[in-house]
Amino acid sequence: MLVPDKKRKQAGFCFVIYSDGNHVQSGASLVSGYRMFHRVTKAVNAMTIAPGMVMIALSAIALGAAFGGYLPLIALWMETLDVSFQQIGIVTGTTALGIICTAYYAPQFAQKYGYVTTINAGLVLAAIMTVLFRYTENYALWLVIRFVGGLGLGLHWVLTEAWLANIVSDKGRTRVMAIYATAISIGFGLGPGIIWLFGYTSVTPFYLIAGLLLVAALPIFRLRGLEPNTEFAGGGSPLLLIRKAPTVASACIVAGGVDLALISLVPAMVARSPGAEPALALTIVPAMAFGTMLLQYPIAMMADRFGLRKVSMIIATVGLTLCSLIPFFLDSIIIAITVAFLGAGLVYGLYSIGLAMLSKRFTGGEIVAANAGFVIVFEIANLAGPGIAGVLLDLNIRLGLPVFMISIGIFYLAISWLRRHANPDD
Repeated sequence: MLVPDKKRKQAGFCFVIYSDGNHVQSGASLVSGYRMFHRVTKAVNAMTIAPGMVMIALSAIALGAAFGGYLPLIALWMETLDVSFQQIGIVTGTTALGIICTAYYAPQFAQKYGYVTTINAGLVLAAIMTVLFRYTENYALWLVIRFVGGLGLGLHWVLTEAWLANIVSDKGRTRVMAIYATAISIGFGLGPGIIWLFGYTSVTPFYLIAGLLLVAALPIFRLRGLEPNTEFAGGGSPLLLIRKAPTVASACIVAGGVDLALISLVPAMVARSPGAEPALALTIVPAMAFGTMLLQYPIAMMADRFGLRKVSMIIATVGLTLCSLIPFFLDSIIIAITVAFLGAGLVYGLYSIGLAMLSKRFTGGEIVAANAGFVIVFEIANLAGPGIAGVLLDLNIRLGLPVFMISIGIFYLAISWLRRHANPDD
């Protein structure tokens, strides 16, 4: 039976379980877990002015896992059908186009239907498209399906970030955005595990990834009635972001362009470089993923202490320098992985800092429009970055990546330096 513990007053609550007169289990672990949960809740409450952060982070993990698993899944499955690399790349790119299009209209949808309904409708749409993709081998239909799926994913991306921007406190702004970015990275790292476990030729992984998208809807559904009360300021446009916050837009360009360029081109660079360690082709991308997961919160703590702009310039300089060194250490697994881990993690920190700057610069309904512009700029950079870096690598496989990294670094540092007096509180 359950008997109240004598120390109940000290612990808050605790029960001791007895069976047949013998002590079986104490409630110490329960109390310890409760205390830890209480500390985490207290810390979260200090960083936000309204509920939502925990549920959004949980949803982001599920969404990241679905996205991280789906990208390699469709590429591998199409490869078994002898689809060319160019065609696979175009199919993948249509997802980004869908996200860009939906980002522009996300504020209007949220104003008409509310955050929760709009986000979850997008997730359901994306889940349906995920399954449908497996049941056709028509290239034109693939393009349509991926575009529509991108429309659904974009609603979650834009509106959850805008939601967070509305509820963060000044004290916890950067750390909240870092937690969100970390949650996505964790999911993105876990997603490919579906392929390891279930392969890529059957329909099973497609259904599992669709299931993850539906799971991502559950935490958002728990937030119904707690949506931010904002008046929306028109549709999302990158012009709003570029005009009012060019430093934020440039941080977004660097994070988006470098992120996908590293993921998509470095393994191929390893395979084609004489003297490179072959194992790096399989290990360097996971190393970069771990860097993006583990370095976001420490970067956020530094930004809170020393300032967003100052830390962003430091991590851009150090991170891009480290990324530019990757081609010179491909003969050493340890050095190459270390450089990739630190470089990718630091550069991705610009995404978290960019979101923190955005939430500080814009208020109310304007946040949704500005965040939509943020997503559009990021996706355009995702599309352009690998292409530009690829051309440079074709010209010189050893110097192409350094030239790309140094050039985009100079671009960001120049804008951030020129704008240093526009918002000195950053």
